[in-house]
Amino acid sequence: MAERYRRFSISDRLEHVAQLVSFTMLAVTGIPQRYAGAWLSRRIIDLFGGIESVRVVHRVFATILMVAVVYHIGAIGYRKYVQRRPREMLPSMADLRAAQHSVRYLAGREAKPPKQGRFTWEEKLEYYALVWGTLVMVVSGFLLWNPIATAKVLPGEFIPAAKVFHSGEALLAVLAVIVWHMYHVHVRSFNTSMFTGTMSRKDMEHEHGLELEQIEAGQAFTPPTGKAASRRTRIYIPAAAGAALIMMAGIWVFVTFEDTAIATIDPPEQVEVFAPVETTGTLVAPTTTTPVAATTTTIPAVGWEDGLQAVFRNNRCTDCHGKAMALGGLNLATYEGTLGAVVAGDPDGSALVQVMEGGDHAVVLTDEEIASIRAWITAGAPATAGEGSAGGPPGWQSPVSGLLASCAACHGGGSPAAGLDLTTYESALAAVTAGDPEASPLYAVQAAGGHPGQLDDAALAVLREWIANGAPEAGG
Repeated sequence: MAERYRRFSISDRLEHVAQLVSFTMLAVTGIPQRYAGAWLSRRIIDLFGGIESVRVVHRVFATILMVAVVYHIGAIGYRKYVQRRPREMLPSMADLRAAQHSVRYLAGREAKPPKQGRFTWEEKLEYYALVWGTLVMVVSGFLLWNPIATAKVLPGEFIPAAKVFHSGEALLAVLAVIVWHMYHVHVRSFNTSMFTGTMSRKDMEHEHGLELEQIEAGQAFTPPTGKAASRRTRIYIPAAAGAALIMMAGIWVFVTFEDTAIATIDPPEQVEVFAPVETTGTLVAPTTTTPVAATTTTIPAVGWEDGLQAVFRNNRCTDCHGKAMALGGLNLATYEGTLGAVVAGDPDGSALVQVMEGGDHAVVLTDEEIASIRAWITAGAPATAGEGSAGGPPGWQSPVSGLLASCAACHGGGSPAAGLDLTTYESALAAVTAGDPEASPLYAVQAAGGHPGQLDDAALAVLREWIANGAPEAGG
């Protein structure tokens, strides 16, 4: 049997397994969220039971990764303080010379690869890339996991920026593992030492020539024994356990600090059809009776485009509830998205008003701004002041296109499912028989129930009314 040399302990190999499993599951559940519109992503999400399940699994393995980091820090401390191991993983000028030698070797200008010690320059580079990547993922992950707390301390732009950093670093890490790690460990030579703990003499000569020379010369590092080592162990173990408990408490705070973005806003009350409300040029706020006299406040009529849009933008609501990141499924950057938190004609039943008047939201509007929102909703939530309300006869522009926005994941793009493209008014008419909802495939398929993108009863009622009214492009 060929001579083999021990390289990794059981502890090292268990760490590798934890990293392997957690990294793989984070990639499998994270990349589909980045490319949610791709067909393969949709299959993976369906396999896990939906997007909510994917997010739960992603967070579970993120927690496992953080626990593995705590263990790794403790293992480093043990090797340095108790065993007094040399600093084998720190970069040095020898690594730079070895890297230059490797480039010349790959270019055919050197006959043999460079002789390297216990860890090669390639392994060190990959290790520090892992350290940096984990740091970026933990920090950006905390901002995304706790968006409300983040918005109270930092500008709202940090949340979509964290999303970019998080998903970008994840993609970079996956590509690095596939291209760099897989090549060096499984393609160039099939290295099983991290699983078996040992490496053959042939592989040692090729990968770790300097370490092999030290072993055969009797100069290899041997962990110390004796009273001094035992004393250091008795000191280190309790100290490391205390530090680990503090770090584990930090992880517990990390994962329980607040509800995630999925539950920050309750879904709005569902109604069958928006009820139009006739309005004049001004709206009168409720009268407050005092012992002296009754007072009234007149709020100018506004629309979303000529009033409310600026309120949301100026207060930076769209940093979290915008096109880059629609927290809680609410997009205040578009008229159709805003209607998702509005019951036209009923301010008290509108989630938008309920949250703003609650007083504990990350962004608190002024009384005047909330009064404007109330007046707008009371007027029927019109797109512009003086137009027909959002509760009038529905049109494609509002609110039908907004109701069908999620359908575009399958019925949109270059090859829409069943040849039906719901991203434009003209293409959607291919599944509509104006004036006859039952004869329209768009309505009939939804009315039958069980569709993967099934609309709720309120949305289905709006769709039916739109078709029955002739499927106009503009409503009101």
